[in-house]
Amino acid sequence: MAKVIAITGMSEVLANLKRHQSTTACGVERGLKRAGLFLQRESQKIVPVDTSNLKNGAFTRKTGGSGFNADVVVGYVADYAVFVHEDLQAKHKLGKQAKYLEQPARENRNEMIRIVKREAQR
Repeated sequence: MAKVIAITGMSEVLANLKRHQSTTACGVERGLKRAGLFLQRESQKIVPVDTSNLKNGAFTRKTGGSGFNADVVVGYVADYAVFVHEDLQAKHKLGKQAKYLEQPARENRNEMIRIVKREAQR
């Protein structure tokens, strides 16, 4: 036989959840931007430098959405950035390399997740 249980206070619980969801979403967006800036800094340490045009063209920006749906892009504006990034046969100065964006993203994945998590919890 089924029992009927009356639960009170659900409107307050739902209101609290909604309030925290909004705060957390703002934190996630802030964290994505900070993680993007972190990736940009790490990338600039190994980006090939001849004239500084490529390195100086690094950017991190929010391109759309907000909260949990925010889009943050890290990239380089130089026309030849993709070519340099993908040319694994090119010779670069010591400490510089192709895959200057991809490698730091892979190596620092956990740190970037921690950055977003820390901001979401603030």
